[in-house]
Amino acid sequence: MVLFAVALGWRIYQIKRTPRSLPAWAVMITIACFLGSFLTQQKVVDDWIDGFAGNGVSRLVSNVVLTTGLCALLIFFLGSALGPQRYRRVAVELIPLGAVLVLLTVSLAAMPAEIRGQSLNKDNVHIASFAVFYLGAGLYMFYGLVACFRWMLRYQRTADRNLSVGLRIAGAGMASLALGAGVRALYIIIAWVFGPTVQILLTLGIILVIVGALLFLSGITYPGVRARIDALRRRRSHRIQYERLSPLWTVLVEAYPNIVLNSGPRPRGAHRRFYRRVIEIRDGLVQLSPYLEGDLTTLATANPDGAAAELRSALARHASGEETDHRAHLVLPGGGDIETDVQPLLALSAALRS
Repeated sequence: MVLFAVALGWRIYQIKRTPRSLPAWAVMITIACFLGSFLTQQKVVDDWIDGFAGNGVSRLVSNVVLTTGLCALLIFFLGSALGPQRYRRVAVELIPLGAVLVLLTVSLAAMPAEIRGQSLNKDNVHIASFAVFYLGAGLYMFYGLVACFRWMLRYQRTADRNLSVGLRIAGAGMASLALGAGVRALYIIIAWVFGPTVQILLTLGIILVIVGALLFLSGITYPGVRARIDALRRRRSHRIQYERLSPLWTVLVEAYPNIVLNSGPRPRGAHRRFYRRVIEIRDGLVQLSPYLEGDLTTLATANPDGAAAELRSALARHASGEETDHRAHLVLPGGGDIETDVQPLLALSAALRS
């Protein structure tokens, strides 16, 4: 339940950010259907549905939402890969889903009333309508899971590290679920066609489905959880660096008060405050650059104390009104990566602090 709740909550959050994304909706529907199937298999929910709608309806609902969720997952892969042609291909996938839903409904209606709410076992597997109900659901599950597993293998080769790890875990879950569905279908076929019931197949199928469901949910939640952990680490790093830049920012603001960005109230969030401070420091160093005698940021990396002394000397010349050529120049590498640019600034600020 925890995994279901986390996965569904995360996907609803993503839907709010990209409400027109077909793949995002497909994954949310998948998780919601898996959650619905899980809930309908709990005794208290199962009894309530059967008491309200009739014996065996809970089994029908559970299999309908499960197969629908699997179809939605397959649509997610197709929608992500096929581009403009995806809608026609998606429509094709709705045909086998519709067929299995009709088969489930008809076979349930054909069952003797006294066995409709029963689980698959050696006593009822020989009844044709009962066997068809579970065999139809099992074969569709096997088809959909194998197809999704193939797509996961394809995406895993080109995905980034976090998504690749998540797809590996989810793919292992899909393989386990497909194997479980196949084993259960084999159990039904052997018992229905040939007579003997191989109980070990049914037990093995249940174990494989449980393990596969846990692995699948873990896999699809892993990239999101890992992204949140990385974001928290980055926010903490920016908060620390923001404080570490304070000595350098303070001396530059005293010399050039105009570098403080007056864009409304103080920005909220560690990232915004950090980026704003770095920008203000860079502006201050550019304005001070005519008074600098060398490459301050390179010196800050090799000799922070020497760079701090050079900075104080330049600030003193500026304060005394010393004449310069007033030609400003860049004082950072300008590689476009603020995380790289900030490293010599941190070294220079630390030297000023000491």
